[in-house]
Amino acid sequence: MGRASQTVLLRVRHHDPSGRHPALRPWRRFFFVLFSSFRFAVNLALLERPLIIGCFWAACQGDLENTLKLCVFYELFWLDAIPAGTQIPPNAAAATLAGLSLMHVFSLTTPAEALFVAAGTSILARLFGALEGAQRVVENIVFSRYAAARQRQRAPFEPGRLIRRALVDMALIQGLAFSVALAGLIAVFAVALPKVWPYLSSSKATWGQ
Repeated sequence: MGRASQTVLLRVRHHDPSGRHPALRPWRRFFFVLFSSFRFAVNLALLERPLIIGCFWAACQGDLENTLKLCVFYELFWLDAIPAGTQIPPNAAAATLAGLSLMHVFSLTTPAEALFVAAGTSILARLFGALEGAQRVVENIVFSRYAAARQRQRAPFEPGRLIRRALVDMALIQGLAFSVALAGLIAVFAVALPKVWPYLSSSKATWGQ
C-alpha cells in the first residue's frame, strides 16, 4: 500500500462521525429553566422531549404511570416539530411541565382531566417559542453592536462575557415568564375546574383513545 493510500486511510479514520392551591415551588421553575436551556445553551435535544421530562418528573414526584400517559400526548402532539434551519419549534418543555404541575396541584388522574389540562397548556409551547425567537433577535442586535464596537476600538474579540450574559438573561426571563404563566393557569383552573368537573367525571374517555 502506497503512502498516499495510507494517508487517505488515516484521514478517514480520524474523521468518522384537589381543591388545594399550594404556592408555586422553586423546583417547578428550576425544571423549566433546566429543560428550556437545552434548546440552545446545551445541544442535547433528546432531553427536551416530553417523555424524558416525564421520567425526570416521575423520579422526583412519583406516579410514573399517569405522568408518562400525559407526556405521551405532548410527545405525539409535537412529534413533527423538530429544529431545522432557522425554524424555532414550539417549546414542548413549557407545555409539558405546566401540564404536569396542574395535574399535581389539583390531584388530577383521569383521561378526561388530562385532556382538559393538555388543551389548556398546549398554547404555552407556541408562546415560549415566540419568546425565544424574540430573545434571539435581541441577542443578535447586542452581538452586532458589540462586534462593531470592538472593531472600532481595534480590541480583541472576547465573546465569553457576552455569552454568559445571554445565558443569564435567558434563565431569568424564561424562568420569570414561566412562573407568571403557571400562576395564571393555576388561578384559571381553580375557577374553571369546579364548573367542568361534572362533565369530566361523566366522560367515558380512556387512555387508549
